[in-house]
Amino acid sequence: MNFWLILLGALALFLLCGFQYHKTDITKITLKTDRITKPVRICVLADLHCRRFGEKQSRITKAVEEYDPDMILFPGDLFDVDRDHEIVFELIDQLPGRWMAYASGNHEIRLPEISELRKRMEAEGVHVLEDAGIEFSDEIEVIGLTDRHRNVGISKEVYDRQKQTDHYHILISHRPDYEYVYRTLDCDLIICGHNHGGQWRIPFTHIGMFGPHRTLFPKYTEGLHDLDGRLMFVSRGLASGDPRFFRLYNNPEVAFIDLVPKEKDPSGDGSKEVDF
Repeated sequence: MNFWLILLGALALFLLCGFQYHKTDITKITLKTDRITKPVRICVLADLHCRRFGEKQSRITKAVEEYDPDMILFPGDLFDVDRDHEIVFELIDQLPGRWMAYASGNHEIRLPEISELRKRMEAEGVHVLEDAGIEFSDEIEVIGLTDRHRNVGISKEVYDRQKQTDHYHILISHRPDYEYVYRTLDCDLIICGHNHGGQWRIPFTHIGMFGPHRTLFPKYTEGLHDLDGRLMFVSRGLASGDPRFFRLYNNPEVAFIDLVPKEKDPSGDGSKEVDF
């Protein structure tokens, strides 16, 4: 009996320590590149899934106000099926005057009202990039690709049709699973979400245990990855796709990426520096 009580107590303590939705992690990464001359700060907000994080999304907006990014990127799944979509617009309304861009995720393309939601986002100042690109500045172009389910994927041809410049290219694409395609693209930085940090993480590690489709130990759950010279950042995101499948040892994440000019490399090899 004592053994089972101790085991039950240990399990309860494990869950209590790991279930920390009241805390939001701030992730900061610096990327040095010789492709730009002016620094740019990016905020990545992934996988909101119509969830609130404080009154009027205060836990998110306080981080945005403190770090003051030049652009905010939403790599999909802001919305979800059978949820209150006004929660998303509550967040957008708290970010007036910010340069924002969005591409859809797998939960959103199932929504019958997604066309109306996209139009409303555009009306409220969000650049909706569904297989489309837009110049952020005279040095940076942002391209967004629409999610196409697990079995269809994206293609280099679709991406290439959106490119308008030879600027530094940032791609917003929901799934890191398409890394085999990303490796073929003429792109500098890919921004993804989708895997929710592995949903449960092994304590004191960065190892995520579950993918969105209950796959075990997915390859890309967080952080920065080098795909043959292209950098892919995977956000752990904010919520979970299914509220019944809670996050454990995996706090919600608001990420900031600083793109900074690299000093001229005297060796001339153009190698990238990454500080994170």
